[in-house]
Amino acid sequence: MRWARLTLAIVALASACTRSTPPEPSSPSAPPTTEPTVEPSGARLADGSPLPEGCTGGAAATDTVAFVADGRAWALDPTDGDVACLFPVDDPGLFAWGPQGDRVLLAHFEIRGLTPQAPDLTALPVRIGPFDWGHPIGLAVVFATPKGHPGKRFIDTGNVEPLTSLPDGRYVEVAYHPSGLALAFVLESDDGQEIWLSTNEGEDPHRLVFADEEGTMFPSIAFTPNGKQLWWTAVHADGQAQLHWMDLDDRTGFGTSWSQAIDGVADDLRLAPGGRLKSLDVGEGCDDRRALVIEGKDGRPAVPDESRPTSALGWLDPTTLLVAAGGCDGPLDLYAVDGGGDEDPALLVTGVEIAAPRTVVTHPPREVPAPPAEEEPPQDGVG
Repeated sequence: MRWARLTLAIVALASACTRSTPPEPSSPSAPPTTEPTVEPSGARLADGSPLPEGCTGGAAATDTVAFVADGRAWALDPTDGDVACLFPVDDPGLFAWGPQGDRVLLAHFEIRGLTPQAPDLTALPVRIGPFDWGHPIGLAVVFATPKGHPGKRFIDTGNVEPLTSLPDGRYVEVAYHPSGLALAFVLESDDGQEIWLSTNEGEDPHRLVFADEEGTMFPSIAFTPNGKQLWWTAVHADGQAQLHWMDLDDRTGFGTSWSQAIDGVADDLRLAPGGRLKSLDVGEGCDDRRALVIEGKDGRPAVPDESRPTSALGWLDPTTLLVAAGGCDGPLDLYAVDGGGDEDPALLVTGVEIAAPRTVVTHPPREVPAPPAEEEPPQDGVG
């Protein structure tokens, strides 16, 4: 297989920026006895204090929790609650951060950078469906339109190019290999849903997995941080959901980790940096989602005592998961969840609009594992 070369670079995050700290809440004066007390609105930090006024910009690398509230983007340190305002924003859109935490994808394909090495790109009249940031730096965004046509936007030029070498069909999921040298797609064709692998330019595509039962869907895919395995969720017509993996240096079969009967889908699969813990969301929609932590064959609620819908947003470190609680239209509360289940979830901030991890990828792999030439996998994939 021909793989495009990628020169790895290290992008330094701005860590010596001016930071804002929450003011001490003042003691409110007693309200008139004839009028009820009015509770202030807006986002609040875990101690109940409001977000700081103004927006000086800048955030440290330890500010790994990013969110939007009160018309501004923020970054918060989950260990001490320190918060920094990043920039004003009217429409955060997808609010997805690149793998170095220095650039973010906003509405209408606008890209906002926080450092000189992460330039700003203006919005485009392109609607984005499934997408993923290029790894390990964030030099491109690969995506599919809502109609399923795959393409790629390059950060250095801002240009968008279609990936014309890929097979016909509707592309419903996409994942970048952590080396930056390969792409994985979920393709829906007349034969059902399939998982494909190609170079980072969409060339040399070949099918890895296909559904051998009618109605089987592959809602989510993800590579392990070391790049040696591809993981995916499968939901069968009878409602049984499963979590599978394939060793990329073999590709002749796959294993099953977790299995559970559910209503709806199992999507937003996220692998912790160490690869041991996983998370996913199950349910029919944003008003009944439940975030699960997967360890081996065991799947458990990320926030067991939370009655509102929950969603796993991503891993802050090898054992800490960022979880949002709240329904479709209401504000979200953010929690830092111990993936091992030994500690109670820690409240970080309440009343935010949208949130995402802002973490830094380190020590990425430099190649995509492949079977030896004398051990080629099945040409049609496995199902």
